[in-house]
Amino acid sequence: MLHQEFTKKFIFSEKIDGDYLFSLYADDYPYIEEIFGTTLQHFDEDFETLKSAFAAGSLTDLKRASHKIKPTFAFVGLIAIQEQVKEFEDLCQKVQHTDELKDDFKQILITLADSKDIITSEYQKLKAFNANPV
Repeated sequence: MLHQEFTKKFIFSEKIDGDYLFSLYADDYPYIEEIFGTTLQHFDEDFETLKSAFAAGSLTDLKRASHKIKPTFAFVGLIAIQEQVKEFEDLCQKVQHTDELKDDFKQILITLADSKDIITSEYQKLKAFNANPV
């Protein structure tokens, strides 16, 4: 009788670049779960910092907050979101006042809120997946 090695594979949401995550973490699903959990632990604070910077009218702080939160999305395979945050960060350098960013800021808030939902959902799925090793 042949003994075949079976490796359980996690299927990521179509919104997440699973190939990119595999290039970072291979199939270390417990570590990926940890990355998603850590991302969620810091998400709200970073999100609030971004909102506070906009409310205060500080382009410098808004750019800094955007820059800080940007890599978060690559860590969890949301490459398109990372690119959108980078574009917003770049816009912060091109304007004279946050009022000029009002529409772009509203859109980035929606995008970030949606991304948190995706990260939360995948984190819950990863926890369930890792809890059942077979």
